[in-house]
Amino acid sequence: MSSFLENENQMLIDAEYSAIGDHLVQEWINSNLDEGVYYADKCFAEMCDSDYLKGKFNEFYNLTPEDEDYIEC
Repeated sequence: MSSFLENENQMLIDAEYSAIGDHLVQEWINSNLDEGVYYADKCFAEMCDSDYLKGKFNEFYNLTPEDEDYIEC
């Protein structure tokens, strides 16, 4: 099956994908914040690729490897 996007300008498509991604991230953040700042921070730290930020999350919340919410980095 083909897509209506097959014959459209790739730069336009990429720009729209970026806008959709920004919108989805904002919805994800707001949804996480509904559960509280700690939960939102934990979700962010778990999803990010930065070991530095994961370590900062652990440090900020005084988490050690023995803690359930500790994030390996």
